[in-house]
Order: sequence, then C-alpha cells, then structure tokens
Amino acid sequence: MRWEFNFKALKLDLPAYKAALDKHMQDWIKQAAQQWLQATVISIIPTWSKASRATFQALARDVGMHIPYGPQQSRKDRESLGLSTGEGGLETVPASGRWYFRYHSSLRYLTYNEYNHAVWGTEPPHPFRRAGLIHPTPYHFQEAGEKAFKEFAGFTELLSPYKFLKTEKIR
Repeated sequence: MRWEFNFKALKLDLPAYKAALDKHMQDWIKQAAQQWLQATVISIIPTWSKASRATFQALARDVGMHIPYGPQQSRKDRESLGLSTGEGGLETVPASGRWYFRYHSSLRYLTYNEYNHAVWGTEPPHPFRRAGLIHPTPYHFQEAGEKAFKEFAGFTELLSPYKFLKTEKIR
C-alpha cells in the first residue's frame, strides 16, 4: 500500500502586507487628524482676529482640509500671525510602525485662552458674548481633541493579514 501526501505551508507575503498596511495607516491617520481638527478648532476655537484658527492651517492642509474663518470680530486681521506661529502635519515612519500627526503653536493668545478665563471689559453685556464667542475661555480644545481621537481610534480595525497568506508546496 502506498500513501501520497501533499503538504502545504502558509507563508505571509510580508513586503506586500507592509505596503498595504502603510497605505491603510496613512489613510487612517488622515481621518483621525480630520476628526481631531473638527472637534478642536472647528467646534471650539472662534474667529476673533483669525490668528488662533490660522495656527491649525498647516495640519489641515496636510490632511486635505480647510479651516474656515467666520466673520472677523476684531479690527485687525491677524491671519498671517497665526500662520507664522502654527506648525503641524502628518508624520509616517512605516519601518518603525509609526503614523501620527502633530500640531504646535506658539501663539500666546491661544495658549492663554486654552487654560485661562480671559476677561475683556467689565461692562455688561459681556463683550465676548456680544462678539459671538460661543465657547468662552478656557477653551480646553486639547481635551476635546483627545476625546474625539480616542472615540475614532476605538472603532478602528487594523488591516487583516489573511489575504496576504500564500500556500507553498512542501515536497
């Protein structure tokens, strides 16, 4: 009696999987940054002189978004100040498994308003309310952004490696 067996091994096409994972994660981090921007600047940061909102434009451009400005409430247009004091963008290092976005601002008004209750004028009605400031200071936009990011990340699924498995005949 003679028995014949065909053995097959599974082999992961690692280069193809890494390339597909990189593409998947780049798309994911863009979406995560868009959610973060929506929860922070668009929902919380007002247009006063345009400076604070402008600090987010570099990150927004990198993820294919535009930060809109509402009606300017101050006499001076400070958009250029905001653009010069804000940094941001996507960073990807697939070899080390790192995909992230970054934002930084040295705009002192935004930093102050993030943590402090700004009061301008003492006569009622409060001038910030009169000027259409929906979210009075402190903004706490970083907390809102963290919450939005965690909610978005909570529904994330990594790319399945199963479709990158190949069978290989063993003698």
